[in-house]
Amino acid sequence: MSEAIQRAMIVEDNGRFRDLVKIVLGSLGIEHVAEAKDGHEAAEVLKTFDASLVIMDLSKEGMDGIACTRHIRNGSLGCNPTTPIVMVSGHSGEDIIQQAHEAGVDVYLTKPISIKALHAGIRKALN
Repeated sequence: MSEAIQRAMIVEDNGRFRDLVKIVLGSLGIEHVAEAKDGHEAAEVLKTFDASLVIMDLSKEGMDGIACTRHIRNGSLGCNPTTPIVMVSGHSGEDIIQQAHEAGVDVYLTKPISIKALHAGIRKALN
């Protein structure tokens, strides 16, 4: 794994899924991980946490993943607007996937998801 990728942000309201993502990130050598339950919390954390990767759920209370992605991409959060973003969601419709990509999501993965597929999606976003 590239030494540039050392810090990741997980934006997910499900604690068990956050734990799974942390395990996968750890297997990739990423040990500095910040967590947020929703887009508003992520926006605050990203102002001071220099993430080199964001793993984000689509649906959550308040600011959803697409809105949060737009904020990252337009630079309004103060973090790097080119940070790779992996969105993981239970929504698999082509319209929502297209909206996510138009907002700036690099890789869109559909739940339920295996550890192997999550690992591959993260690696794809980082390359």
